[in-house]
This record gives sequence, structure tokens and C-alpha cells, in this order.
Amino acid sequence: MTMPRRLQEDEFKACFAEPMTNVTAAAEAAVDIWSYVDVLDLDEIGLPYLTEVHNVYRDAQNRFDQVLIGTGRFNALLVIVVDLRRSTVFGHFLLDLGKEYGLSSGHLRPV
Repeated sequence: MTMPRRLQEDEFKACFAEPMTNVTAAAEAAVDIWSYVDVLDLDEIGLPYLTEVHNVYRDAQNRFDQVLIGTGRFNALLVIVVDLRRSTVFGHFLLDLGKEYGLSSGHLRPV
């Protein structure tokens, strides 16, 4: 099992290659992300709980899948980045949609 690794913003952004493709319906799991998720310290990340996988996006170079998991925080998703070439979890990133897209608290919703 891969030890949890919180990605820095620049590391996370390096996992993008446009266009990102939503492969949620067709993707086959390259690895079991849940064994990775199970060892995460949610308190350390700042999350009360996790819900389910919302979407899976693949970068244009077929290097990474980004598995978006809902959280108990408004407009925040836990992204598990899977390295497809190594068939391992590369790390995780807390995606704050409010911060990323400049949404005020009046526009926030649970995800």
C-alpha cells in the first residue's frame, strides 16, 4: 500500500494535461483507492467525513486519473490522484472549490 502523501498545489496542477476527460462511466479502477483513503487522517486534512466518488477525470496524456470524492465540507472535494503508468496512488489534494473559483459563502453547497 502507498503511504498517504498530501500533494502541494504545484504537484497537483502538474497532474493536469488538457483536455481532462470525464471517464467516470467507463473507467476501470487501476488501483484500490479505498485502502489509501482508509489510512488518511481526516482531522489533519480538515474534513469531518467522506461520501462517495463523484467523478473520475483522466488527463489528455493518460498519465493520471483524478478521483473526486465528496466530503462533509461545503464545496470541498478530496481528490485522489492515481498514477496510471505505475498503477499506484500518487497522492491526495483537498480541492476547495470556493477558493479555486472565487465563490462566496452564499454560493457554497455541500458536495
